[in-house]
Amino acid sequence: MSVHIAASAISANYEQDDISRSSDASEEDNKELETFDDWIEEERPCKSLFDDNVLDSVTLAIEYDSKTHGFDIGAVSKRLGLDFLQRARLINHIRKEKPLAPELASLTGKEPFLSDDALLKPTLEDDPLLELDIPGDSDDDDDDDEIPGAATSTGPAKEKNLVKKVKKLEAQLKEAREAVQQMRQLVQGRLNLLEPDSGAVAPQAPRDDDSHYFNSYAYNEIHATMIQDTVRTSSYSKFILSNPLIFRGAVVMDVGCGTGILSMFAARAGARKVIAIDASDVVTKAKQNIKDNGFEDVITVIRGKVENLESLPDDLPYVDVIVSEWMGYCCIYESMLDSVIVARDKFLRKGGAVVTGPDGEEETKEEGLMAPSQCRMMMSLGETFDIIRERVKFWDDVCGFKMTSMAEEVYDEAVSEVVKEECMLGEAIMVKDIPVQHITIRQLDFVSPFTLTTTRSGELNSFIVYFDTFFTTDGKDLAPDAKVELHKGDWAPGEVIQIGRRNSEGADGHRRQRSVDSAGGHSRKSSRDGPPPVEHGTITGEPLSSVPESVSPPPPPAPPAPPAPPAPTPIVGILSPPVRRPSLRARSASRRGSTAGLPKSVSFSTGPRSMPTHWKQTVFLLREPVRVRKGTTVSGTFHCKKSKDNSRELDVEIHYIVNDPSLTEDPADEEGSPKEMIVQMFKVR
Repeated sequence: MSVHIAASAISANYEQDDISRSSDASEEDNKELETFDDWIEEERPCKSLFDDNVLDSVTLAIEYDSKTHGFDIGAVSKRLGLDFLQRARLINHIRKEKPLAPELASLTGKEPFLSDDALLKPTLEDDPLLELDIPGDSDDDDDDDEIPGAATSTGPAKEKNLVKKVKKLEAQLKEAREAVQQMRQLVQGRLNLLEPDSGAVAPQAPRDDDSHYFNSYAYNEIHATMIQDTVRTSSYSKFILSNPLIFRGAVVMDVGCGTGILSMFAARAGARKVIAIDASDVVTKAKQNIKDNGFEDVITVIRGKVENLESLPDDLPYVDVIVSEWMGYCCIYESMLDSVIVARDKFLRKGGAVVTGPDGEEETKEEGLMAPSQCRMMMSLGETFDIIRERVKFWDDVCGFKMTSMAEEVYDEAVSEVVKEECMLGEAIMVKDIPVQHITIRQLDFVSPFTLTTTRSGELNSFIVYFDTFFTTDGKDLAPDAKVELHKGDWAPGEVIQIGRRNSEGADGHRRQRSVDSAGGHSRKSSRDGPPPVEHGTITGEPLSSVPESVSPPPPPAPPAPPAPPAPTPIVGILSPPVRRPSLRARSASRRGSTAGLPKSVSFSTGPRSMPTHWKQTVFLLREPVRVRKGTTVSGTFHCKKSKDNSRELDVEIHYIVNDPSLTEDPADEEGSPKEMIVQMFKVR
């Protein structure tokens, strides 16, 4: 839904930690508490504890027993310090055993029947005396004047006093009813006294936000989609395989390991130990994948949540690197980053740790590394007519029928679509910086101000959110103006990346093909052959076209050198040494030259200006599109927090004002008057 707020009511300042909770008031919030009069109306006839007289109310029954038999249930409960359940047992004991009132004068509160759960079953069916909360329990010692039927107060005076304290009694009434319900459930659970169809309400099961999430990762399709995402997989492999100084001899943890591919990258890069953890059923296949590739001695697979992992295997004190592909739609959807942060705080090496090297010398280590080390949520203005046409206008006429009601929910939920670059109405800005090395879980709920400016005219009908990801070699925060690498090309969803293989179509081919042996089967290169040549962000040895956000034109090509004279053909005979071609690894190392072995940072973008990824972009469609001119500013705040209904989903609010400078310059222009702020709420799920 969307809401309009008058300009005069808009505050200029926004508290960064104050998450807006604009939403429809719940039905519960609108209900008024029951009044004391309502409580009085619910009084029912009550039988005396000691004879067959039935009084008109619980209050009168207590007064009758006090005056006639000299027994005041409220005063006795207070004197013995009985809680609600103990008082219920005492009432049921009296009704069942029928002792005389003087016999109860010697009660000490330690009698066995006061802890007998069998006495929680009402002796008198629907006994109203059991449902009354009598102030005078062990936690209400200060309320002597509120005990119904206490000898210190007369009936009219007591009632007048209760009316004065109606608010407190209303709260006590609510607590009493909850206690009665708990007692009924306790009886059902311990003694099995209630029939299945008795109408008793079973205790509500604790909410489970995890089962569906982990089950969704048990199937092949989702893992194939992620691995076939060239930008994603090649970026991870490039960072791991081209940084031996970081991974060789390191202890690595892979949080949410899935098929185990990142763990195997780390093992191939020379990691001493890799701990792969995942709570999904896919870990069974991950173990087999790891065994099939000969890494079972290096990689240990653990099934479960990292939050429940108390210690590392093999008595390891810490891990040196944590790798994880935790990003979801809109970057933080699915809340997997929470688990990564827990793993970081529990197991990542702290700065200043002293370790003993292979030569026996002690060395002080810096803080361990998170990969990726930083993400940035970006936001831009959108003119996304294709999405409007497919998801909204489609319902205007379906086989001659009007079904526009089907499109209503489109505006309440963010959609995940690939947005073309030309659909952007201006440059994107960062709305949330996520330094994975030190961000806290609490900081993932946030409010961020923004100001976006159009660079062309058009119809503003959406906000577009995506994220940029950075793998740095030192884990330090990036400079605010750091550029992300943009990968160019078209993503083919069916494309399968062949690790360590050359492109069968050559350097100019766009689609990687499987290598097929003479028998028609797929050949598999042993994972023990060492890391494949990695160049330009690929894991196949072929360049992945990529450019930074701002590039200068390439220098003109140098004139071709004159051809060298042909080398003499060697005479090959039985005494001649064999002629060996340089190995693929040697040729690759020669091409890399002096940069070999140096730390290499990697980045990628999921924005419209880069090669599409399986994350696509998150599009927030506006209920009220607006025509904008070049130079129009859209300012407001972006509110994002975990959903209270499901912690893996997001609740997003976008508060914004559209200001057209060409209109506001003329104070006489009616359209130049102060604009209303529009608030629109979305679910990301």
